Amino acid sequence: MTELLVAVVAGFGAGLMNSVVGAGTLISFPAMLAIGLPPLSANVTSAVGIFPGNVSAAWTYRAVLRRPEMRSISRLATFAIVAGAFMGVPLLLLIPPAVFSAVVPWLILTAGLLTLAQPWIARAFNKPQGGSQPRRFVIVLGLTLAGIYLSYFGAATGVVVISALLYAGISDLQSVNAVKNFAVGIANTVVAVVFIFVAPVNIPIAAMLALGALAGGYIGGRSAQRLSPTLFRIVIVAVALFAAALSFVN
Repeated sequence: MTELLVAVVAGFGAGLMNSVVGAGTLISFPAMLAIGLPPLSANVTSAVGIFPGNVSAAWTYRAVLRRPEMRSISRLATFAIVAGAFMGVPLLLLIPPAVFSAVVPWLILTAGLLTLAQPWIARAFNKPQGGSQPRRFVIVLGLTLAGIYLSYFGAATGVVVISALLYAGISDLQSVNAVKNFAVGIANTVVAVVFIFVAPVNIPIAAMLALGALAGGYIGGRSAQRLSPTLFRIVIVAVALFAAALSFVN
């Protein structure tokens, strides 16, 4: 009973964090280890359990996602991140884990700092933020990279996605967060379905994680829409620094 309660609470925290920025895995994965799951089972159970958080968060942004200009962006972002997730599996079998682990904290840190600096960089190059024609090749490249990372571990994938969408030319952070939650939610759903069939997922624990994540994602999605752009950027950078620090330590 205690393990199930821990899973619900961890799922809520992970869903809340994923809905705003990302890095919910940094809550759910240690919780799974704490209740006694082996590392592999903890990783895949966490992945299967917390994906509903992005889905419920995306639901709170449905008005944004229904805008004609956001529909094509959402579809492109989703296709790219799902493709990247599938591409990441064979790459991870070929690349030594130590190499990828060494790159991850720098990837997260760079994405967070680029998110912070994006308004100043846009002004320096005299590029309007949020033009009507986002750079689609940036979306494809950035979201594919995020998908590859997601299939490995995924903590702070949202930070990478947010940074890529901002530099693609979508400056409105609420629109960016809407697309992030939708695309990452779909990608995590696909990965979760695969894990259920091929990996040692603890189904009862994953179900409790999902229950908590649904609630956390919904509340987080509603709360994120009340954040000012400046505060939103500060939260993103804080999460990126936290995730990078943990990655360096581990």
